[in-house]
Formats: sequence, structure tokens, C-alpha cells
Amino acid sequence: MTFDSYLIYLSISCIASVSVGPSVLLAASNGLNFGGRKALAGVVGHVTSVFMLALASVVGVSALLVSSELLFTIVKYIGVGYLAYIGVAIWKSKGNWAISTDYQDMPSSLSLFRKSFVLGITNPKGLVFFTALFPQFIQPDAPLLPQFALLAGTSLTNAFLFTSAYALLGCKFKRRLTPLISKGWISKITGSLFLSFASALALMK
Repeated sequence: MTFDSYLIYLSISCIASVSVGPSVLLAASNGLNFGGRKALAGVVGHVTSVFMLALASVVGVSALLVSSELLFTIVKYIGVGYLAYIGVAIWKSKGNWAISTDYQDMPSSLSLFRKSFVLGITNPKGLVFFTALFPQFIQPDAPLLPQFALLAGTSLTNAFLFTSAYALLGCKFKRRLTPLISKGWISKITGSLFLSFASALALMK
């Protein structure tokens, strides 16, 4: 893929990682309730689920790439529509956060890992996201494995960095975090960016 195409993917991956969703909410909750070191176990669980979803989508995309140019094009525009859908959904979410504070006992690191992993792996939007996005940046006539490794590695790195950041924010800014995000400005910014990227992908050849 070209460097410009990779920059678009990198930007989309960053926005997807930083946007408010169940996994980052859980990371913030873990940081708020249990501290940064404990919350890191949950972050690793989330990243592991991202890896599994990316791996699962690679199998489907590989089969798609060798089957039909028409199907490839269909999936491309499904991806455009999905990104637009995410943008509208985030815009309308109003930034509502539901950070839990009712934990009675300090859980183990394994428990936090497992909870974050299950939350991520059972979210079908993750699988649809990768399956819809990968074909738009893969060159079918070039070796597939290095391209998949680059795209998946980028997403895993961003998932770790941004989810860790949310966990640290929850830990460091317990009292200020929830009122700030509840105002809804983050949802409007990220929603607008997703809509912009959907337009860019629709125009990209």
C-alpha cells in the first residue's frame, strides 16, 4: 500500500481507539477503582481481544480477495457505510459514561484481564470493523501477510496506547473525568471525524 493510504488507516485506527466505547469505559472504570497497575491487566485483555478479532477477519478477507472483484468492491462500500454509521452513532451518544463504583473487593489481575477480553471478543462491531476496513487498504496483487501484519500491528499498538491512556485518566482524574466527558464534546468531535473518513474512503481509488 502507499504511504498516503497507510496514513489514512493510521488516522482511522487512532480515532477508533480513542472514541468512547465499552472497552475504554471499562478501562477508565478499572483505573478509577483499582489504580493504574491493576487496570493494565484489563488493557492487555482488551488488546488480546483486538488481536483475535483481527486474526478472524484476516481469514475472511483472504478468502474474499481471491474470489471476486465485485465482492471486494461491495465490502469496500459496506465499510464506507459502516464508518458513517459509527460517526452518526457516536455523535448521537451525547458522551454518556457509566463508570462503575460499586466494587466491594479488589479483583485479581486475571479477573480484570478476563473481563476485558470477554467484553472485547463478544462485541461483533470489532469483527465487522476489521472485515470492512482491511480490504480498502490491501493490495490484492501484493503479498498479503506483510500487509495484514502492518495493519493489525498498527491497530494493536493504538489499542494498547489509547486504552492505557483512558485507564490512567480514570486513575489520575477521578473527580474531573466524568463531568468533563459528560458534556458531550468528545462524541461530537469523534463522530465528525468518522464521517469525514467515510467520505475520504468513498473517494479513494
